[in-house]
Amino acid sequence: MKTSLPSTQRGQALVMIALAAVGLFAFAALAMDGSAVFSDRRHSQNASDTSALAAALALTRNPISNWVQTGKDRASSNGYDESDGVTKVYVHLCSTTVVTDEGITLTCQGLPAGADPSEYVHVYIKSVVKMFFARVIGWQQIINHTDAVVHASPRKEDEWFNGMAIVSVKKGCPVPGDNAVPFVIGGNANITVNNSGIFVNSSCEPAMADNGGGSSNVVTTTDALCVVGGVPSGVDGVTPLPDDHCGSQVDINKFWMPDSNPPNLLAPYCSGPGHIDDLGGGNYLAYPGYFDKTGSKTFPDPGPSGSPGTLKLRRGVYCLYNGISLNGSWTITTDRDDSHSHDSDTEGVLFYIPDGDVTFNGGSTLDIHAIDSTADNFPAELLHYLIYIPPSNEANLTISGNSGSTFTGTILAPSSHITLDGSGNTFSLNTQIIGYDTTVTGGGHIEITYDPDDNSPSIILPSISQTE
Repeated sequence: MKTSLPSTQRGQALVMIALAAVGLFAFAALAMDGSAVFSDRRHSQNASDTSALAAALALTRNPISNWVQTGKDRASSNGYDESDGVTKVYVHLCSTTVVTDEGITLTCQGLPAGADPSEYVHVYIKSVVKMFFARVIGWQQIINHTDAVVHASPRKEDEWFNGMAIVSVKKGCPVPGDNAVPFVIGGNANITVNNSGIFVNSSCEPAMADNGGGSSNVVTTTDALCVVGGVPSGVDGVTPLPDDHCGSQVDINKFWMPDSNPPNLLAPYCSGPGHIDDLGGGNYLAYPGYFDKTGSKTFPDPGPSGSPGTLKLRRGVYCLYNGISLNGSWTITTDRDDSHSHDSDTEGVLFYIPDGDVTFNGGSTLDIHAIDSTADNFPAELLHYLIYIPPSNEANLTISGNSGSTFTGTILAPSSHITLDGSGNTFSLNTQIIGYDTTVTGGGHIEITYDPDDNSPSIILPSISQTE
């Protein structure tokens, strides 16, 4: 017997099939179009990251370059080209207010507290993903927004250790094999530090010692003797009294590692051997270059027929592979024309000492000045360094001098043991002395005057880093 459905139920299957089709299209849209959206978002984020890095790199290398276009070009090479009429790429500094074509004011997220927004590059990419299956349910396209922020730190100059005239960089306490106290006062030393102070980086308790038994007197005229660690009770001879637990310990690894040069400092280079000419009558003339790579002689050495006398130094870098040793008979000067003034374009030296100790004997007379001009293409990074002993050389550096001796320029010896010895005389240092540890001793008077114009700055090189 044939059965027929009521007329009111006819066509219900078609309706259900149509509804099911819509659902299937929705699931297909979610699966396929959704995957396209998420894929584009990942790709767009990668493009934002690389674009911001490229723009920041171009900015740090050359601030007047078209770094904005560099960022856009990198986005274009990753498939986000504004020429399609819908993609938008914004490249700008976080200090600049930018409003998109949609009326959105762009903001930089994740900047550290106190950060300078003018040092941060922001890239914002708007991309459009066209739908396929989702059009059935009314979605024609989906818009993705991604961005990235990169710190473009420019080249900066600052004074080494805030301009302290004497710096002991040692961080910890004496240990077996390294029994040096970071800062020691002994004997009858008389040291005056003008326009600056002394910084002891050690957190040791105590970080300095007073050997006692003498009448040492250390005077600082502007800043105190700042000790990160403790100062023993009963320390005499320091005016004003040492300021213990002051300041913050400096992580010297940001300036140099034990086997590397500071990042701001080119390794001094000597292309050929130096030599000393005997001019007769106890007068000598030194030419820059490297001296005694065999390590059998110390500078200066006038040769088998000569004896100590007056040595004039020609302008340039002296690479001394066995250090310096002066006895009381030497007079050494960079004042080649005897004008009693420094000629920036023709006078000045840099002593680079990769190995060996340095001793400026109290009986010798020295008038030496660092190179302070780029004449003859002298590297700007090496200006105002008088003595550089790299971190790899744990030298003993003893500074004393005869009455009238003067040193002008930075003495950078971060692994060296510094001894300032008055030796019964009075002499002047227009310098900043940076060593591993420092001992003040002797019976004379040392006048140390710090002037930033006579000393080399610490240079922080340009760098880029992506924010979180």
